[in-house]
Amino acid sequence: MPGMIDRRPAPFRSAPAMLAAAACACALLAGCGTPARPLESSITDMESLQLRSWLSPQLRRNIDLLPVTGGQETSMWWGSRINAMTLNQTYQESFRRLGLMPDVPETGRYQLQVEVLALAQPNVPVLPEVALSIRYTLTERVAGGGKVLYQRTLRTTQKAGIDDSLNPSEQLRIATESALRNNIADLIRELASLALPA
Repeated sequence: MPGMIDRRPAPFRSAPAMLAAAACACALLAGCGTPARPLESSITDMESLQLRSWLSPQLRRNIDLLPVTGGQETSMWWGSRINAMTLNQTYQESFRRLGLMPDVPETGRYQLQVEVLALAQPNVPVLPEVALSIRYTLTERVAGGGKVLYQRTLRTTQKAGIDDSLNPSEQLRIATESALRNNIADLIRELASLALPA
């Protein structure tokens, strides 16, 4: 009605505007890309203690890592990708903790090639589930190319939720890092059961 006066106190009139501003801020925060981090993606010290006990003495300090391929840069607006530098640091740190890398680089009996084939993430990163496919090829180091001892593509999935973080982008990052860490752990379990030539 014309001539009516709003007698509500000022805070009540501005509450919807404040809520809208807070919602926009949260949306912007959740929309920022958060790349995976190498230490969080690596095998933990606790996991390495268990996995090391399964490994053959032939593998210890005997696997040289070739440069890991298939990394992707994270968009500044959305997502959580794993770039090449993070991938290489993750595998080097994991293999160091597991005692698989030789003391002197490029002196191991074996070489491992790691190729990230696919990283599937949801378009809406709320309670996300991430799937990661990585191909591994283990060969003997000999002049002219060695025999392939192991080649397989391993696929791991991982979910994250509000127990991990309230921020959807952080949930996506955590799920991505966990999927990579689980993939490395699956590889180590398979290498531990591998019949190697004497």
